[in-house]
Amino acid sequence: METKQTVSFNRIFGLDLDKESIAHFFESKRYSENAGIGFTYIHIEDDVIVTKVLIRTPSYIQNYNIQENVFEKKIVNIYEEIELLWDFQYGLIYSTSSFVKFSKAKIFLRNCFGPGAILKSVDCSPEKVFEGVISLGWNPFITDLSINNFVYKEGISGRFTIHLDNSKVGNELLSQYYNNISKLTMNIESNIFSSFTISVSRQSSLTIRCQETDFWSIVNSIKKNL
Repeated sequence: METKQTVSFNRIFGLDLDKESIAHFFESKRYSENAGIGFTYIHIEDDVIVTKVLIRTPSYIQNYNIQENVFEKKIVNIYEEIELLWDFQYGLIYSTSSFVKFSKAKIFLRNCFGPGAILKSVDCSPEKVFEGVISLGWNPFITDLSINNFVYKEGISGRFTIHLDNSKVGNELLSQYYNNISKLTMNIESNIFSSFTISVSRQSSLTIRCQETDFWSIVNSIKKNL
């Protein structure tokens, strides 16, 4: 079965604690209805802590009281579960949850650890990811590009989006507009995985379309070069 997921990354440092100590600390921050936030799942796999954060957010709906003939506000709790992974070998935290949910999880981490925990964005620019794919020995074929400040003729420039059937042209454009690529999609062949695609359009995240059984192995390979 094929899957398509976006992974967002941040680098984390400033905490002189090993993964066992962090996992034990997370256990002390288990979800409770009193706090409305906390961890619901904590597991160590090699050098990675896999965890889930549950957040309760009150929302309000308008309810009609037919006996009193009035509208009343009713509180409805919304629950969000956010997957979060912490790689101690590479100093990365990452998630397949939405960018907004990932931001909420990072705020929770900052609140847990205080100013000692420093989180910074990771360079997942199209150029950096493309170079990382090459360094892994994979064979990328650029299929789509969006270029800022593309120059057609002297005095004529703008954003240019193109679909490519020729790998040579894609590589030439990437080289020519190296710092002006806003989006890149590439089809990748390797000796390890079935053919898959990676799309990069913003800092700190990338989207992978692949066989479901290959997804985490691909992520684990790519993160080595971030």
